[in-house]
Amino acid sequence: MPHRLNAISRILDANLNRAREAARVAEEHARFALDSSDMAARLKDIRHKLRDLAAALASDKLLAARDTPGDIGTELTAPGETRRDAEPDVPRAALKRLQEALRVIEEYAKLGKPDAAAAAQALRYDTYAIESDLFGPRSRLRDARLYVIVTTSLCKGRDPVDVTRAAVRGGSGIVQLREKEMDGGEFLALARTLRAVCSELGALFIVNDRVDIAAASDADGVHLGETDVPLADARRLLGAGAIIGVSTHAIEEARQAEADGADYIGVGTIFATQTKVPKRLAGLDYVREVASEIRIPGYPIGGMKAEVIPSVVEAGADRVAVCTAIISADDVEAAAREIRDLLPSGEGEDIR
Repeated sequence: MPHRLNAISRILDANLNRAREAARVAEEHARFALDSSDMAARLKDIRHKLRDLAAALASDKLLAARDTPGDIGTELTAPGETRRDAEPDVPRAALKRLQEALRVIEEYAKLGKPDAAAAAQALRYDTYAIESDLFGPRSRLRDARLYVIVTTSLCKGRDPVDVTRAAVRGGSGIVQLREKEMDGGEFLALARTLRAVCSELGALFIVNDRVDIAAASDADGVHLGETDVPLADARRLLGAGAIIGVSTHAIEEARQAEADGADYIGVGTIFATQTKVPKRLAGLDYVREVASEIRIPGYPIGGMKAEVIPSVVEAGADRVAVCTAIISADDVEAAAREIRDLLPSGEGEDIR
């Protein structure tokens, strides 16, 4: 029995150490590589909860059982442990180690510390959510500077599938399908096709307005206007991992969208546009307000064409949403590339 208890203590001690080290590695990535105060704070909270978990498991007694020279595991290595092919592989591997360590702690804590086991399980679920936000669709949203809105009637008689391909090849990291007049069945069929195209080319796919179409087409998310389904209901229908964007026209609306949990906002209408007739133009002052105050990505929209992009960037924007200037252009790919080249680079973005 004493040997068995000593073995359990060594297992818990080793995995607590592994978990804390892994959490620190991921936190440093969020802090220095992503400059994300929110993600760094979430990982710091994980570390603090690991400290509490260690106290609940009597870490001083675990330390007394530690036998590093006698641990046969220190000499066991696998080829993949000695190299990382790209910088994001470092935090990705760290989070996997964190999850594995928490699972081990959870299982062995069940032998006498059920409350600690439950705490380890909750932490493990937290790390799954963090991993999703760091490396799932939201991570690509963070780096996507050009957002192209596709509407069949503005494609000048061309197949919207071909237009979408060209826009993504030109540098669009996000494609939104916006069809106000299309029948539901036709809309869904087109959404499914564009979803496949975007997945193939590495772009995010968003559906305008229609939460049902977004869900049925397995879109990465939905964009909501003023009169659409409330954000909280869209989140409940699409799930926690879905990207949800919200149209905003004033800083108060932007603040509310961020507080409600929007993943990004449309910022506009900035300039006059042929697709919408706004009651008033928000103008570049609104771009400046969003840039100075709102932390989630904001896409200035309305009249976005190559000649105005420098002024929008000067106002503080690092991304834009474009419709007519790209999908109605004679050369869609060239038009997308021209605008994309006027925007700041996104870390890790794949420009095709």
